[in-house]
Amino acid sequence: MGIGHGGNVEEISRKYNINEADIIDFSANINPLGLCGNVKKEMIKAIDKVERYPDITYFNLKKAISGYEKISEDNIVLGNGAAEVIFNIARALKPSRALLIAPTFIEYEEALVSVNCTISHYKLNEDFILDSRFISKINEDTDIIFICNPNNPTGILTSRDYIIDVIKKAERFNATVVIDESFLDFVEDKEDYSVIDLTKLHKNLIVVKSLTKFFAFPGIRIGYGITSNSEYKSNLEKISVSWAVNTVASFGAEAALSESDYIKDSIAYVKKENEFLYSELIRFPELKVYKGAVNFMFFKCNKEIDLKESLLKHGVLIRSCDNYIGLKVGYYRVAVRTRDENIKLIQALKEVL
Repeated sequence: MGIGHGGNVEEISRKYNINEADIIDFSANINPLGLCGNVKKEMIKAIDKVERYPDITYFNLKKAISGYEKISEDNIVLGNGAAEVIFNIARALKPSRALLIAPTFIEYEEALVSVNCTISHYKLNEDFILDSRFISKINEDTDIIFICNPNNPTGILTSRDYIIDVIKKAERFNATVVIDESFLDFVEDKEDYSVIDLTKLHKNLIVVKSLTKFFAFPGIRIGYGITSNSEYKSNLEKISVSWAVNTVASFGAEAALSESDYIKDSIAYVKKENEFLYSELIRFPELKVYKGAVNFMFFKCNKEIDLKESLLKHGVLIRSCDNYIGLKVGYYRVAVRTRDENIKLIQALKEVL
């Protein structure tokens, strides 16, 4: 079981005896606009269908994803959240040796450890940007590579050209490249960074996506992988459980992917609030703030203070990043939320710093 994730409001409420309603959760990177009203209606309607099993082929769901991503339905593998897809990739491919950047999303490490894979970490420099030295680490001892784009927890984007270089280098050694684009939907010009279209050309490529962050329904769990490699897909299907996606999640996702106005509004709103929050955070001399591209902000606090504990006293929950490989005590991540909530975060920071 994964530990140290954000979004654990219930656990925090029990541990500190704080009413859940009194906590503003900046620890989970969820769309600040919240669940789309039309999507909620479709989920409620789906309750009437839960007395039957979901369509085991997920025909309509795959069709909706296919239209949204502009890919073949045959290249989609579903999961109960992107985390399950990541674990399924590890279980299906059984890699012996992996290359990961550090810091990055914790689930890659946990999935690989679960299949006894040996992991090499490439620790990013203080700017947290991938450079050519990472590509030089790909060799005959590399079976699989995971890259999160934009990276979590830093929010920093990696260029499409760079990722293409990674894919091509990995091809020379028959290594699999997994690109996690779970947060890329928040990026205005995501087509300039996404490599989903390249899954048709490169058989060693798998792209992982989560719908729960952008569409603000993490409680229903839905994600998917995209690959044109028939062997990968066959191995993934062999180890995947039937009916991995429940009926409510399936109907909700189908509806969400067609909500073009919500999608457009979300991108614009997150961009505006990202800029506002960044401009406010950099005013604090105690903070070194990294300019991220999506719905969360990453920074280092140079003051000797447990910022997470201190902000909790003001009803604000943030993500401490000291359990990420490659990070020391003092690094934190905060979600970009509504304007009122972002202002409350800034006010709380003024109190504790």
